Order: sequence, then C-alpha cells, then structure tokens
Amino acid sequence: MSQIVTFEQKNKIGVIKMDDGKANAMSFEMAAQMNAALDEAEKDSDAIVLEGGAKCFCAGFDLEIMKAEGPDRDRLLKTGFALSYRLLNADRPVIAKSAGHALAMGAILLLSCDYRIGVHGSAKIGLNEIAIGVEMPDYGIDLVSDRLAKPAQIPALANSVIYTPDQAVHVGFLDEAVEADVLDRRVNDVAGYLASLNMPAHQKAKRALRADFLAKYKEMYGA
Repeated sequence: MSQIVTFEQKNKIGVIKMDDGKANAMSFEMAAQMNAALDEAEKDSDAIVLEGGAKCFCAGFDLEIMKAEGPDRDRLLKTGFALSYRLLNADRPVIAKSAGHALAMGAILLLSCDYRIGVHGSAKIGLNEIAIGVEMPDYGIDLVSDRLAKPAQIPALANSVIYTPDQAVHVGFLDEAVEADVLDRRVNDVAGYLASLNMPAHQKAKRALRADFLAKYKEMYGA
C-alpha cells in the first residue's frame, strides 16, 4: 500500500496532504488514508489544514470506477460523500489549501471545509460532473445549495461552469485567493486564528448553521 496521504502536526495545526503524484483522484485508498489522517488530527490538533499538490488539489473521483456501472461506483460515491460529511461536521476548523485544480469531488471537498484559500492564476475549479455525463447525487445538489452563492448555483451545477480561483471566490468555492509565494504564510495565519477561537462556541455555531443539511444526511453518511 503506497502512502498517498500524509499527516504532520505543526504547532497544534494538523496538516493532511494528498499526494498521489498525479491528479489526487479520490479512490477508495485515498479516502481510507484521509480518514486515518483525520483520526490522527482529531486527537490533538486545534485546527486542520487539508492540502493538495501544487498543480492539483483534487481532480475528482477515480474515473475508471466512475465510468463503470455497478456497485463499486455507488460505493465510491458513498465513500467520498461520507468523507465530505465528516469534514463538514468536524470538531475542529478545517482549512483547505488549494494551489491547483479542484474539480468534481475536489470542488466538493472545498465546499466541505470551513475556510478555503486558493492561488491567483488559471487553476480550474468547479463541478464538471454533468459536462462529462454524470448525474449529481442529491448530496452534492444540497451541498451546492447550502454553500454556493445563489446566483451561481445553476451555472456551477446545472451548466458545469468552471471557474478561475478569483472567480471561485465570488461564487463561493473559495474564501480568498492569494499569490503563490504567500500561500503558506496565509494558510498558517488563518489556521492559527481559527485554532485560537473558543472551540465549543465554534462547534455550536457551525453545526447550528449546517443543522438541516447534517440531519438530512446523518443516517446515510454520518455513521
């Protein structure tokens, strides 16, 4: 089993990095290693950073599985959405560090984090499922409805519009975009600030705002 997700703790900030050497496609193995890293982060981290590669944060689900009809496709969708649900319901603030492309499941991961930081430039961010012939499950539709700006929901989901990082800030996939040479410092600053919050109050507010969504999918993805 190759190590495609690593965990490191720096000054009480847990850093989870996806790196399969390619596009960081969400596979069963990627999800399993991310869940194991989250287990470690939740033990003693005050905030969690989810990081992808310089060129690609996550390019979506494993296409070989997604293009094949059958139980593995359904199981991978459930596995990915369960990971998204876990991030949304995490006890600690989760910050996405997205230097590159974030497509399909990669964009779902961005929508699942509490604060998302990208890089100015030409990276592609969006939900291209419908453009490649894949119907978006209800979970993804409801997540878009919950987290994206209202005017962007039809373009982003039904029309599969792909955005640059600066555009992604306006529609709601990212909270901010910065120059590449300050990304590390900005992520550290945001993680440090969020880690300093009153954590019970943070958890209460976050879960209250997401209560309807979390309740709807708890039985399916929250176990």
